[in-house]
Amino acid sequence: MFWYMVNLMGIRRIIKNYIYRKKFKIKEKEAKDNLKKQSILVTGANSGIGLALTKKFLDFNNSVSATYNQNKDNLAKIKKKDLEIFQCDQSKIGNIDNLKNFIKDKSINVVINNAGIWGGQNQNFNNIDYENFTTALNVNAISIIKICEIIINYSKKDSLNLVVNISSLYSSTEHNTTGTNYIYKGTKSLMNSFSKNLSIDLKNNYGINVFSVDPGQVKTKMNPYGPLATNQAALKIINLLKFGNELHGKFVDLNKNILTWWII
Repeated sequence: MFWYMVNLMGIRRIIKNYIYRKKFKIKEKEAKDNLKKQSILVTGANSGIGLALTKKFLDFNNSVSATYNQNKDNLAKIKKKDLEIFQCDQSKIGNIDNLKNFIKDKSINVVINNAGIWGGQNQNFNNIDYENFTTALNVNAISIIKICEIIINYSKKDSLNLVVNISSLYSSTEHNTTGTNYIYKGTKSLMNSFSKNLSIDLKNNYGINVFSVDPGQVKTKMNPYGPLATNQAALKIINLLKFGNELHGKFVDLNKNILTWWII
């Protein structure tokens, strides 16, 4: 009976994962045809969604400026002239200033704020690692403001037209039914708040569109059992870029469905 239940659960998981992948299916040609040639900054680009985005943007004949924290091995393997890589530790806000020289007078059309961290294992009530909390706060939230400031003030004037912040449904207070995970949920929630602020300020002052996207259950180091491949998530995110005006100021999933930031 035990092994029967185990096998049944395994079959259910396989079916559930198949349905989930099918829900977000997209052909590569569709994403490519909907993307005009641009210069794109991708943060946290050495692994996961960031690496997949970098590769797809380059495959689709875009130029990419990609940042990494410490390890650049995966980015270094990409032998394409339209890729520039730069070390940027977003856990220390002062270090982000080094971006100024890297992007100075470059034409940056799109910023993908993808860099993010889980925040360690100790993030439940009465067992929170507050040092990790501060680090995650910088990486997941505060840094997106700093990066936007630098791009607007140091890249080629008026080149930036879109900022996309990679968030998580974990950030939504409406969908929080489990508690726990204070660090990740809290910093991603703050990221969404900042994203909303940026959508107002950047639109009013510079004509720049801003939106947040939940990539869903993607298989990464942070979520090794995610059913969705990083390449598939990257294609879906790329496909959203053409909807910058429509999605401005919103929080959406990969299928462009509007998600709730918080309960009003």
